Amino acid sequence: MLNVGYAQEIITPPIGVDLAGYMNERLNKGMYDDLYVKVIAFELKGKKCALMSFDLCSVDITLQEVLEEKITEKFGKEIFDNVIFCATHSHTASKLRKNAEGTWSDLTEFAFQETVAAAIRALTRAFMNLQPGEIEVGSVYNNPYGNVRRYWMKNGTIVTNPGWCNPDIDKPEDDFDRTIGIIKIIQNGKIAALICNIAQHGDTIGGSIVSADWYGRFAQAIQYELTTGLPVMVIDDASGDINHFDFRQKINQTSYEEAVRIGRGYASIVLKALDKLEKVEPSEIIVKNSTIAIPHRVLTDAEEAEAKHILATVPDIPKEGDFESQDLANKVPAALRFFAQRALDCKAKSTPSHNARLTAIEFGKDFVIASLPGEPFNGIARAIRKQSPFKYTFIASLAQSQSGYVPMPECFERGGYEVQPGINSAAPDAANVIIKAAIDNL
Repeated sequence: MLNVGYAQEIITPPIGVDLAGYMNERLNKGMYDDLYVKVIAFELKGKKCALMSFDLCSVDITLQEVLEEKITEKFGKEIFDNVIFCATHSHTASKLRKNAEGTWSDLTEFAFQETVAAAIRALTRAFMNLQPGEIEVGSVYNNPYGNVRRYWMKNGTIVTNPGWCNPDIDKPEDDFDRTIGIIKIIQNGKIAALICNIAQHGDTIGGSIVSADWYGRFAQAIQYELTTGLPVMVIDDASGDINHFDFRQKINQTSYEEAVRIGRGYASIVLKALDKLEKVEPSEIIVKNSTIAIPHRVLTDAEEAEAKHILATVPDIPKEGDFESQDLANKVPAALRFFAQRALDCKAKSTPSHNARLTAIEFGKDFVIASLPGEPFNGIARAIRKQSPFKYTFIASLAQSQSGYVPMPECFERGGYEVQPGINSAAPDAANVIIKAAIDNL
């Protein structure tokens, strides 16, 4: 019999902690809503595994290493190997990273230690809460809030976030998989938990106030409609080239109200699908792990020369306010200089590759939850699903390992924000390496 348990803990940082997601410092000034670490655990025939999702922009390497140490110490290495760690990708969440000197600020170290302690408490309670449950699985092809953010311009170039109602836009670079995957857990005759797989960037608010972004408003809207505080977990489908901006409309699409609108919109779609899911009874749970080497970008001589030219000729003018991807498209001097310096750092400091962990949790032959590192483009998930032997393939990106953006190979020569070189940024063939390894893992 399948057993399921769940728990969640607050990980909201104190005032003054730097927030992740942009290139400028943004010290926390307050809170719209709490951040959580959420755990949903499974057990079948003595095999235990879990999903652990953080309301963070990413699960950085230091957090991964400490989680491995703490979980292995408390539960054993097998349990650590059977947990998928992922981030929702909120851009108004704690930046739990050491500075360039390799040290913490006191506030950041406090937030980091609190996050680790909360994760261990949540995992402990989730395993303690294991009890019989049923699972229903399904999907709906309906994502009206997502848009490909890379556009072909009329001059034949690609620009990321080209600006509202830009007359030079030709068409989006590609389409994406608009499927929303849903896992419903039923216990004691009622819906006990939901896991939803949605491709959408978590960057709708901006500013310096903490929020779980649309993910938090999505969970709250479902809880309100179902009149229960059930745990609602979002695992971020591959969305490195997806965001909510609709450049056909000249409206404010960066605000807390926008996060509320999108979260409630996704909740409405999921709620309407809950009675159309398919009951599954997995015969076993199999967890597979593999380690791959993700190749790093090698800067060409021409790219190095161009970066040096920019630093020599573009004036050093500070950027006021949030420093975002569209500043590169708008040729803001600070952005041009920032990415030129990143390119030179790529040349000087990159290693040939880094190792990444891929994990697949298979529930019999019915469905699988497969991890992807970093911010993969949606084409990677589409390629994996096309060859997956499972009826339902859930993709958890920003999971297990860091890799930054992982664009499709053809995107590099086209340009855009996501393919800008940086230290240990993904090489053009990284996507194909990940796709092959993920399919082999299934």
